[in-house]
Amino acid sequence: MASVSDPRTRKPAAAAAARAPPRDFLAHLEAYLARRDGVDKLLKISRYAARLALAAGPPLPPAASARLKAFESSVGLSRKAFRLGKFVQDVNALRAGPLPLPPPLVLLAYGGEGVYYFLEQFVWLAKAGLLPAHLLPHLQRLSAWAELLGYVGSITIKLKEVAKMESSINTMRLKQGCGEEENEAVRTIQGKLLLKRLSVVQDVADAFMALGDVTDGKGMLGSSTLTASAGLLSALISTHKNWKSC
Repeated sequence: MASVSDPRTRKPAAAAAARAPPRDFLAHLEAYLARRDGVDKLLKISRYAARLALAAGPPLPPAASARLKAFESSVGLSRKAFRLGKFVQDVNALRAGPLPLPPPLVLLAYGGEGVYYFLEQFVWLAKAGLLPAHLLPHLQRLSAWAELLGYVGSITIKLKEVAKMESSINTMRLKQGCGEEENEAVRTIQGKLLLKRLSVVQDVADAFMALGDVTDGKGMLGSSTLTASAGLLSALISTHKNWKSC
């Protein structure tokens, strides 16, 4: 009888795993839509697709253009409701204990994002009419700065993680006599590396939009086409990541 570690037993197991039936689409979709981020990113795709159609598409009749603008504005306001209490995840991340990263960098990433989500609750209340309208510009400016700082920290952390993953892959490939188990480990890390690189691209796109908010859209940052394209790219990447993880 072959031992448990015998590669002759691992190969059939790997082949059986490869032949596993795909996950039921509707069950997967239900799990995705049950997530706050799942619905939020679908709304984000709708919003920036509408904004891109207005900015770069062919001219629309006035009535159709007005309806599309109203839709884009309404979806933008609806998305803010999904940020209620979301800052708690960043508070818990900071409370989780020491991380293998410089504390100032961790504080910048999670602290900036947490402050952004906290302020966005009041931005939503001001836009919904519950808070005085004169508070809205100040809240939006503070929120944009916090978001931008959070992305600076997040991008820096993720670039360090990308470099670490690339180093791990290179080390594994340099080993002599790599077997199937090692190759499978490399493929696993490569899959995670791809998602991490996509996450960096997403953060850069979101940081571009936050920078536009901070600078009031001056210069190239004021291009509606570029902003809408960055928002749509970010939404598609985030949707892909959430779909893969649920």
